[in-house]
Amino acid sequence: MFQDEVLPVEESERLHVACGKMADTVSESLQSYVWIVRHLYATYLASGKDTHLVPALLLMEYAEPIDGVSILARMGSARNCVVLIRSGFELQLNLMYMLERDDFYENRCLAYEFFHFQKQLKVAVKCDPDSETGKQVRGQIKGELLADAFEHPMRDIAREIKDAQALVNSPRYTGVKAEYERTKSKLKHRLKHWYELWDGPKDLEHLARELKRHGHYEVLYRYWSGDSHGESALRRIRDGKGGALEMRPVRSPQGLPMACLHACSFANEMTAFLVNRFLPSLREEMAARYLSRIKPGVEYIKAVRGLEG
Repeated sequence: MFQDEVLPVEESERLHVACGKMADTVSESLQSYVWIVRHLYATYLASGKDTHLVPALLLMEYAEPIDGVSILARMGSARNCVVLIRSGFELQLNLMYMLERDDFYENRCLAYEFFHFQKQLKVAVKCDPDSETGKQVRGQIKGELLADAFEHPMRDIAREIKDAQALVNSPRYTGVKAEYERTKSKLKHRLKHWYELWDGPKDLEHLARELKRHGHYEVLYRYWSGDSHGESALRRIRDGKGGALEMRPVRSPQGLPMACLHACSFANEMTAFLVNRFLPSLREEMAARYLSRIKPGVEYIKAVRGLEG
């Protein structure tokens, strides 16, 4: 069932050496990204503005799927990289949209905060057995395995609702709330995404198109959606010896080079975006880091054969 169980020892060892080299390249790309994020954090701290909190956290969040790919790559596990890459793509779009313009930067940061606290409030209300929402969700999941998921007798749910409501109604979000109501009235539907405000894209596909990432959306998001929704099991079938069909084992490296290249691209693209947008004085150092630490590994990954997926 596992890749290492179906390969001769020597072949397995060679494979893991190759996987290690690919993982190292993803790690180097991530280190370059973290290097520029540290510089950007310094400018955030120097400004003293608390609106920088959201992009600072998103920038850290963006590192997680790239790091996850490097860990999985070292183990030779390609299939699980797909979910991480899709997550990284969503984060990339959110970040680029938030950071692309000075005139909308603060509004978009506050909109992200507002939607976050609004979701917290909705969850807290579900945990209140006396609220209409709480009664409804309990009726919907009655008799199921997680029927008690919203029961928290040791927590002060009323207080949590009050605190969440206070955050949503904070003067900090007066402008966001006004725009939220205007947009909801105009579109006549419940808003799901913070980026819909100020006549923004209505969903991820339109967000990708606005940021000129629609090709990424079609390939990395739409095509790979089956891996995230349990609809891609038939892709496990491969041609075996003598033309017989085989099932790919668990922790198969098939498709790993492409997954690693995508992870590297996410790190390198965002590094370049941040440098060009905020820290142009570091362009030469960024280029030098790429040429010496990353490009040789990328060329190695591109040369790997037999693991196409």
